Amino acid sequence: MPIRKLAALPLAIAVIGLSACTFEAGQTVSGEKLAEAAEDALEGEIGSRPDVDCGDDSIIVSQDKEVDCLLTDPATGLEYDTTVTFTGVDGDEWSIQVDVASEANNGEAEESEAPANEGADGTELSIAGSDLAAAAADALEAQVGSRPDIDCGDLQITIYEGRQTYCTLTDAASGEEYEVTIDVTSIEGEQFNFDVQVASTPK
Repeated sequence: MPIRKLAALPLAIAVIGLSACTFEAGQTVSGEKLAEAAEDALEGEIGSRPDVDCGDDSIIVSQDKEVDCLLTDPATGLEYDTTVTFTGVDGDEWSIQVDVASEANNGEAEESEAPANEGADGTELSIAGSDLAAAAADALEAQVGSRPDIDCGDLQITIYEGRQTYCTLTDAASGEEYEVTIDVTSIEGEQFNFDVQVASTPK
């Protein structure tokens, strides 16, 4: 269904993020698991999942410990220095904060990558996560007769034909959360069309 975009500033990913999530672990955690935790935290903020690399070594979990990681924006190939900080350690539980640099390490994405990251005609639109969530809620309300609660984060999201964005639907009755996939099918001027799919099982 068509929706008017909020703004026309092309932003591939929000690159200054502060996210906190709690996870269970022992006294050490693998770099792979820490990277996955950072991806989970950022996905909840920006509505799409970045690629985070924190290495392959085991990491000692301790209060205020900082771990240097690298975030790659899958839409552009740009890489950003990322710091994951353990903000709370309580027994087998720990929480993190993810800070992403505001400037990429590798400058602008190479032109050869652009066709895979943009729509067929190179058209991109920037839309607030809240507006994308509202559009998805409108579409689902028209199908099921009741309006769901959908969260795509509060930051700007760049969309293009073929772009998939992952959001969260919360069932008001049970409180359970379901993954929502928004697939942009076309962009025409300042409007875009999309398909919405809701996971059959909760997260």
